[in-house]
Amino acid sequence: MNRHLIACEVFRDEFDAVAPADMPRTYLAQGLHRTPGKMPAAIQEVVDGLPATTDLTILGYGLCSNGVVGVHSRTTPMVMPRVHDCIAILLGSVGRYEAEMDACAGTYYITPGWAKYGTTSLSAYKNEYLPKYGEEDARYIVEECLKRYTRVALINHGVGDMALGRAHAKEFAATFGKRYEEIPGDLGYLRRLVRGPWDNGDFVAIPPGTAIDQTPFLGLYPISLP
Repeated sequence: MNRHLIACEVFRDEFDAVAPADMPRTYLAQGLHRTPGKMPAAIQEVVDGLPATTDLTILGYGLCSNGVVGVHSRTTPMVMPRVHDCIAILLGSVGRYEAEMDACAGTYYITPGWAKYGTTSLSAYKNEYLPKYGEEDARYIVEECLKRYTRVALINHGVGDMALGRAHAKEFAATFGKRYEEIPGDLGYLRRLVRGPWDNGDFVAIPPGTAIDQTPFLGLYPISLP
């Protein structure tokens, strides 16, 4: 079976660790999550450009603030994880995510991928807000966004530049007065996503000609704090 993976770039190191070496991959910038209204078109462009020999398209995205809603493939089935966002994937299961949310709902999760490829509140503060607004206003913007968060948690799944991720998460926590913790990750969900089987409630299968909608995700644990 010829499979093609389309995923957010923050997953690059994780997918490179678990996917078959010969599986083609397309990674899209994590910054699309900051404008989820633009995500469907960006993903759709890649889907429409896949080779005719593709038998299955694998999406490395959750529902992601409806950032995948409307995406469809005319001729090829698609499969994706049945999650609201990627934290459940990185922790290994929706159940594990629920347990972490019950333990501390106000958690800002970090992986090496976010530190290396993406934008966090810390990197936005340092690279965007400080130069544009100055210290007082930049800190106010970020602290307003983080006021419901009490913990910064580094997900340690042993993949990627863990030293970079740890340093970023610790600096984040220290800069904004949050508690730092390190919690174990689990690559099992990602491994099953790229290798199968997909015949259980952890995945959503989208037939050719059918657009992704919210229905399969209803009733799942609520999305992370805004």
